[in-house]
Amino acid sequence: MTRTGFFVLAATMTVLSGCAAGNEPTAAPPRAERTVSPLPTLTRPTAPPSEPTDDIKATELIVGTVNRGGSGPCYGLVTDDGVQYALYEAKGRALTIGIRIKADVSASMLDIACGAGTLVEVKTLTPVG
Repeated sequence: MTRTGFFVLAATMTVLSGCAAGNEPTAAPPRAERTVSPLPTLTRPTAPPSEPTDDIKATELIVGTVNRGGSGPCYGLVTDDGVQYALYEAKGRALTIGIRIKADVSASMLDIACGAGTLVEVKTLTPVG
């Protein structure tokens, strides 16, 4: 055997013996046990909802006296039973303090400050004689 062959054989043996050392099979670490809960079951409703499910409410007719007037778009209105509303009308119009109006309104989804009272958006507005 030549000197080069000896070194190749020795290197191969060293590599192979290094690969084998410490490679005995070991047991896998124990797995943590998982608890599986069943998925919720959806059931069909037996009746319609008892309360509204939409955020948008239907329009409401209110009648009262203007207590904050001007050229708009915000006004104040007090109903005959003392409920204060903050009216918002996009198109705006001149309303005089003290006149009576009838307004078809809906809950406003706008984030604006129109003064004291429940903020509502005017759909239609009519002066009452």
